[in-house]
Amino acid sequence: MTATTFSSYDRRHDALAPASGRDIVRCLRSLPGFPGPGWWLLTAAVFGLNIASMTGSSTLLGRSVDFISGLAVPGFGSGREGFTVLLGVVGVLMFVELVTRPAAAYLMFSATRRLTVDLRRRCLAATLEAPIPDVLELGTGNVMTRLTKDIDTAYRAVQSIGTRFVVTALMFPFTFVALALISPWYLLLLILLPAIFAVPLKRTLTGLPVATNALSTAQARRNNMLLDTIRGLPTIRAFGVRGWATQRLERNSWDTVQREADRIPLFLRLIGTGYLAYGVLLAGAIALSTHLVAQGALTTGAASAAVVLVVRLEMHVFNVLIFTGEIQNALTALGRAVSLALLSDNAIDASAPDDCPESPEVRIEDLVFRYPGGAPIIDGLCLTLEAGTTTALVGASGAGKSTLAGLIAGLQRPASGTISIGRVDTSTVPDTWTARQVSLISQEVHLFSGTLREDLRMAAPDADDAALTAALTRVGLAPDSAGWQRWLPEGLDTLIGAGNDDLSPEVEQQISLARMVLVDPPVLIMDEATSEAGSDNARSLERAAQAVARGRTSLVVAHRLDQAVAADRIILMDHGVVVEDGSHRELLAVGGRYAELHARWSGSRNED
Repeated sequence: MTATTFSSYDRRHDALAPASGRDIVRCLRSLPGFPGPGWWLLTAAVFGLNIASMTGSSTLLGRSVDFISGLAVPGFGSGREGFTVLLGVVGVLMFVELVTRPAAAYLMFSATRRLTVDLRRRCLAATLEAPIPDVLELGTGNVMTRLTKDIDTAYRAVQSIGTRFVVTALMFPFTFVALALISPWYLLLLILLPAIFAVPLKRTLTGLPVATNALSTAQARRNNMLLDTIRGLPTIRAFGVRGWATQRLERNSWDTVQREADRIPLFLRLIGTGYLAYGVLLAGAIALSTHLVAQGALTTGAASAAVVLVVRLEMHVFNVLIFTGEIQNALTALGRAVSLALLSDNAIDASAPDDCPESPEVRIEDLVFRYPGGAPIIDGLCLTLEAGTTTALVGASGAGKSTLAGLIAGLQRPASGTISIGRVDTSTVPDTWTARQVSLISQEVHLFSGTLREDLRMAAPDADDAALTAALTRVGLAPDSAGWQRWLPEGLDTLIGAGNDDLSPEVEQQISLARMVLVDPPVLIMDEATSEAGSDNARSLERAAQAVARGRTSLVVAHRLDQAVAADRIILMDHGVVVEDGSHRELLAVGGRYAELHARWSGSRNED
């Protein structure tokens, strides 16, 4: 994976550093739209013509002073006729400058637009292919920022300053070559300027990437917080904590403002250094030109040409200063986008074994998991889920049930220990293999915008309408059912997902279960998958979940004991440790903690 070029990069604020310059180039060169040799030669020729015409016209205009002095200009002679020819050549050079500038801009913009589309596609593909823990660690807002804003920032920078930046970058070497052709003594200026300003410029330019990345990271955190607030609106309103939510957003917004303010002193220092550097350059050029004319080493026209060349550099000196911030911002944004595009490089590059042909055994050995800087949530857990059975996890909140489910599904990485599906250690195979063997259904169901048919075919692209209807029927959503008649009036053509009428939570969960029927995974994990079982469709939803789990190796994270009673095996967890293990009857007979929980639950249910 890429290594950051920012020495003060802090993973606590952002899980993925911007890509290094070498990785940016490597990624861009691998994109289908990366320009070929012909484009580079043509673009170099157009820019070369543009800069040559600029420096040539400036030099000739300065040389025109010699005609006033009655001197001859090499290649043009002297007198009115020579002056007229010189002005004609200057006119042609200015015309070439005007024509080549938009041509260069067109070449740059067209290539950049293709690269933008390709990079966005690569970022999306990498997000889909990368290990799930890496994507979850980044966060939705961070991924969206890199996929959209960061790529757009880089493109807009090329669009607004790309051509001018290239012209500015080339103007300096062309100008100093032109000055050297007038007199080698002008090369002293090229030596003097770096000697004076190299150290302060390096110090400023080193701090800018750090400040720029800190700003981008703060913006990503703000976006994550904004998304979190929008998703939690019902809860915020129910608890009446609008003030708390507003203050939380304000803190993150002010952090972004502060990060922006941190860059201002760096820019002021850069501008001040630029003014001083250009002042030294211009004063040195005038003093040297005066001395050379006084010594008879240069004509007045040649000295004037040298001064005109330096004067014309003023715009480009300040272009560099003005562009520096935008360039650093664009490079940081591009590095953030490229690091996302390379995220799938973290995936294990190994040949995946064949899929499990039937319900496999799931074996957990010496499993340890902790969040960064915290105590272990699971510490040394050993557990085997027998093939083809349903195991229920019960326990108080914080016992480690959902954490264990996420680890088996590949949503988290253990600190140590192994999880094996069949005979395959999941840490040795690509994340995509684990995803094909293990499917996780949670309380949060996402329905893709479109028809019900399109949503279900995401799970089984080749399934016909009969197979889709059969899957829905198996989970209690048959065409003649009340749920179908109420919520799916157009059948498989019913529009669902964002932008369409909301379905009931029960129906959404049934559609999620139908997907699992179509995917037919060997291992199924359900974490609060029937959390709506307190509604009128409770028993129907429970039966649907049991039907989907039947014949597979299934793990049910039971947040209510009625979800556990029907399981083949029940495991009671407490702080990541297995406290009791057995069937419902066995655990009741033992009279331990599960029996106490069941007694309290039965009593409360009878009261209801």
